[in-house]
Amino acid sequence: MELEKAKAIAEDFKKQLSPSCQRIEIAGSIRRRKPEPKDVELLCIPRYRGSVNLLDSQITMLMGEGVLALRRNKRGSTAYGPKNKLLVHVESGIGIDVFSTTEECWWVALCVRTGPKDSNIAIAKAAQRRGWRLLAYGSGFSAPGGLLRCDSERDVFELVGLPYKEPWDRR
Repeated sequence: MELEKAKAIAEDFKKQLSPSCQRIEIAGSIRRRKPEPKDVELLCIPRYRGSVNLLDSQITMLMGEGVLALRRNKRGSTAYGPKNKLLVHVESGIGIDVFSTTEECWWVALCVRTGPKDSNIAIAKAAQRRGWRLLAYGSGFSAPGGLLRCDSERDVFELVGLPYKEPWDRR
């Protein structure tokens, strides 16, 4: 799908899901400005009312209305859990992947979910060379001396000695 069309769909879902999120951002290939994204990726910090996850409730409603459906992988199975929800926008057929995180883990999650894969591998390998481990679902890096927390996307790169790259330069 062309970037502008995918971006419009992403912006629409961001707007629909925003009331049920503390924070929401478009990630993935749209954030990297890839000319033809294959899917929409949204990174969210859900809001809760008591123990009710409002993001899950909103997605369930959109599924009930036929706007979204579960997306099947090549083996025919689905992935819909507390952190990763792989969906499809019924009208357009484009995948809508919704990833949940926490405020503490936001920057690493945004970096990882923006990608691309090669950028994430470079960060993980740079961490390994230092004896660290990238915590892809955490707040930074696990190091022998303890946790190294990332407080920005720039930190994710620079803590391991890599120059920061803007999302559109991570191709």
